[in-house]
Parts: sequence; structure tokens; C-alpha cells
Amino acid sequence: MRILAGLIIGLIIGGGITFFIFGENFNFLKNNKSYTVQSAELPKPPPVSKEGIHQLFNIDTTIVTKKFLYKNIRAYGTLEHPENDLKDITFKISGYVEKLYADFTGKYIKKGEPLLSVYSPQLVSAQEEFLRAYRYYESMKNSPDLVLRKSAEDLYSAAYKRLKYWDITDQQIENLKKTGKVQKTMTLYSPYDGWVMEKFVYLGSEVKEGKPVMRIAKHKNLWLIANLYEEDIRFVKDGQEVEFYFVSYPERTIRGKIDYIYPMMDKKKRTLKVRVVVDNSEKMFFPGMYGEVVLKVPLGESMVLPETAVLNTGKKKVVFVQVEKGVFEPVFVKLGVYTDGYYQILEGVHPGMVVANSALFLLDADAQLKGKYSKDKKPMKMMHHH
Repeated sequence: MRILAGLIIGLIIGGGITFFIFGENFNFLKNNKSYTVQSAELPKPPPVSKEGIHQLFNIDTTIVTKKFLYKNIRAYGTLEHPENDLKDITFKISGYVEKLYADFTGKYIKKGEPLLSVYSPQLVSAQEEFLRAYRYYESMKNSPDLVLRKSAEDLYSAAYKRLKYWDITDQQIENLKKTGKVQKTMTLYSPYDGWVMEKFVYLGSEVKEGKPVMRIAKHKNLWLIANLYEEDIRFVKDGQEVEFYFVSYPERTIRGKIDYIYPMMDKKKRTLKVRVVVDNSEKMFFPGMYGEVVLKVPLGESMVLPETAVLNTGKKKVVFVQVEKGVFEPVFVKLGVYTDGYYQILEGVHPGMVVANSALFLLDADAQLKGKYSKDKKPMKMMHHH
């Protein structure tokens, strides 16, 4: 048996075999007799139009429209202590720590609470001088001699001020006057509310005149320092409203303003720092927390196209304008801002034009831009899509 052409379908009928051949006649032998079977004709495919080709390749199109654009900018940063909120507490005289009340970093101290007690020979001498001046003043305050009385007042006032300059409180001075006893140690009280952020002394440490013993921060406000990428700098201004989020409270949107734009860039990261003041009156936030700043900058109404409709090679930007069904013409365009999946179109097309929504489908960037499109910007050839 020899198959000439076509598709063979065999059916077993009553011990015999019947073949149906599509496309050609088929000859076979059975019981030493020759048989010829006329094949059926294959159906002819219908003609395909340009519209059919268009649908076959599924070329999606879009229309150049105008849209009100917003530039959404995201910047990331961390919370920091405000520099104007950090306060160093210093002891004005030298001595030794004999008792430490603020004894660990992170402790919250209220204004007027004791921080540490210091023994200082210098302070003991100052107390003795004050008591002598005070006693002399008390003995001379009713003296008829105006010169002596004035001299006693001046001496007492100078001794009083000396203790005040060393951060001795009025209450401590009054107790010294009442008891008339010199205290071996004097206690330094906190002039601020806040957390002890750093502690520079321990029990028994030497305290040196003018050196800080502690650093306190109130944290009523914190600074969110965010890093802004170089290409976004031109959209940001002082006082601009922003929204920001923290990883600890992802469901909470907080609003604020850009308080300051720093005047120098990070050369390696190519970023610029901006500052947002964060109200921390509820004590929810802590320095070191990671935050995200979102800026929504209105750009006005502009011509736009989806990013998929633009072939952007960096130097050249091309869209494919439909001149008739299935026929597209490549056109150079000038792009503006990219935001939320859209390009701002400045030149090259006008509203109402129909363009291909998948530019990469119609053009191989490397082959076409280097080959068919001349560098002197001659008119590009019309692309007939067949």
C-alpha cells in the first residue's frame, strides 16, 4: 500500500478497511482487486484583511490625552534628636561624685529633680565665705554708719551670687543660712525635663570645671531627616506639605511640613537631606525610628501617554502613531516628567492622536535606532505592519 498524500482515517467495517483521503485520490488492492477512492477537498481558508492581521498580533492602541499630573516623590530617613533640644549639664566647679541619682542612660528626669551630689573643697570654702558675709551683714544692717552698712551688703551680695553662679539653688542657700552649717557635698538639680541621653560620670568620678556630666533631651519634637534623590530636588521647597509614615505605625498617616533643606549633598549617595519636624507630645516616637516621607507635587495639566507607548532609549524617545488600520508611523517626541506610569509629552504629538500602546512590539530598539533612523534626524520611514 502506498499513501500518495493527505490525511488517512481508517475505520474497520465488517472485516474490511476503508480509507478516506483528503487532498488526493488513493489506490489500494483488496482481494486481488484494484480500487480507487476519490478524496474529499480540504476547505480553503478565508482571506485575511489588514484588520485581521491587526487583531492577530493584538496591537493595543491608546489616545494622546491631557491629564492633571502629580509628581509623587518618596524619601526615606530616620528620626533624630533636634540639635536645639539636646542640653548638656555641666558643673561649674571641680570635685568628686559622691552620690548619683540619674544613674543610668535613658532615665527620665523632671526639672528640679536631683542629678548628683558632689564633694568640692572649693565649694566648702565658698559656703564658709558666704556664712561669714551673711553674719557680718546681719550685724551691720541696722548700723547708723552708712559706709559700713553698704560694705556689708556688697560683701553678702557677692558671696550669694558666687553660689548662684555655681548652680546652687535659692532653697539650698536659704537652708545654709538657717542651719549655719557648711555642707560637705552639694547636690546639682536638673534645670530641664527630659531623658538622660548620655552620662559622662559615675559614682566616684572626678568632675571637672566646665565639663559636661550629662546630656538631656526632652523629645517634645523630633526631626525626621529624609534623603531626597538628586532628580527630585527641583520639586521640593521649604514649607511644603508632606505625609510621612513609620514602620512601627504603618496604618497611621501623619502630616507635616518640610522645615529645612540642607545646603549640601551626599557625594556618594547623590542625595540631599530635608528635615521634617515631628510632634512627639504623645511620646509615640523615638530617635532612630525609620520613616518614609511622601510628597505630592502638582504639575498642572499636560499631554500624557502610558510608559508602554514610549520607546525611551535615553537619547531618543519614539512613539508609533497610527495613520490607518494596521499602519503605524514612528515619531520622535520630547518627554517631560515621568510619574505613576505616565510620561508627560512636551512635543511631537497632539491630543487625539492614536498611538500603539506597545512600542517595543513594533520596533527593535538596537536594530532600528542604529540602522534605519539617521543621526541627522531625517524623516523616518513609515512602518507598514503586515
